[in-house]
Amino acid sequence: MDGKGGYEAVSRVLEKAAGDGMLTPLGEDIWARYSAALPSLLGRTGELTPLGFVQHRQIAGRMVRNFPRLLKRKDSRVVANSTNLERTMMSMLSFGQELSRLNPSVEIVSDASRTYMGRINQHSPENPKVTPEDVRWKSADAPWRPGFDRYCEGLLQWRPFCAALFKDPDYVSGICNPVLFERKYFDVAKNLPSCPVPDCDLLRAFSEEELQRLGRLENYTFYAEKSLWSGGNGRGCLLSESVLGDIVERVPEDLANGVKVRLRFGHDGCIMALFAMMGLEGWPSTLDDPTQAWKFWDTSRIPMAANFQLIFFAPRRNSKAPAESDLLIMLMLNEEPVPLPLTPVDGAFYRWSDFLELYVPVLEHARKQLQQS
Repeated sequence: MDGKGGYEAVSRVLEKAAGDGMLTPLGEDIWARYSAALPSLLGRTGELTPLGFVQHRQIAGRMVRNFPRLLKRKDSRVVANSTNLERTMMSMLSFGQELSRLNPSVEIVSDASRTYMGRINQHSPENPKVTPEDVRWKSADAPWRPGFDRYCEGLLQWRPFCAALFKDPDYVSGICNPVLFERKYFDVAKNLPSCPVPDCDLLRAFSEEELQRLGRLENYTFYAEKSLWSGGNGRGCLLSESVLGDIVERVPEDLANGVKVRLRFGHDGCIMALFAMMGLEGWPSTLDDPTQAWKFWDTSRIPMAANFQLIFFAPRRNSKAPAESDLLIMLMLNEEPVPLPLTPVDGAFYRWSDFLELYVPVLEHARKQLQQS
């Protein structure tokens, strides 16, 4: 079984086992439900699911309710940018449609140009600082992959998992790599709840303990790719300077031009790498052992439709463009305040000037490190 095409790979194994009469009653039930759902899944890998559309509309609705002075006025102006993947562009579309529904007078300027992609997805080839080695670091032949594969072999307990589906676990070894099959099956199973395939619960084949072990694999992979792990080159983290730099550098421009909200539609790993470079709580990036990343690098904090918001608060003045030195900010992850490594003014409120004083040197350091590596 190859490492691509999760839907098809799982289907091939289950279909063969069904033909050989090797499925357990649970396996037969899962195969019957999965084979019926398969036509609606094939060819849609990587697309935005119906649940994704709903989630983005809901986030937009909450944003309008939470910040009416920004999004319910007649002069509300929004700039939205997306990476040029279909699902992120559709996310932007769904979000914008809800904003327009709630405030028909809102002005939304949307774009998904390749010229801006590297400032939303810092790991994309469109980022001029991304090297061929950076691309390889995220690929199937990345230098850290052999260690990861050994970790999988030692961590996962494929026999109990396969015994739930197949009459003889050893049968699976004769038709595919059972560890790789378990990983592919899990990838499919965890995504199905967001797809329009009711009554197709593939997660029933796993014990709670095995699900926890599988979750550790995602923590490992994201940590290896996005952190300053001593076994890596750190570039997956340092490349976040393009995202943070764009945020910092757009503020004066947006203040001067009356842009009330700037939206960026990107990817989960980009948030993790950014938070690691910023040194935010819960995202340490210098662990020596990536097998322990699950204790700290909690990828469950970046779920589907994860979002972080940097909210600016200005003193009430007649001026339409408040001075940057007067601004306060709050950083939110999934609409919950996140502490910054700064002294707060009050609660989760920080001075924008303090933010710049901390992170402009971080940006300069990251850019220098990228040039040298």
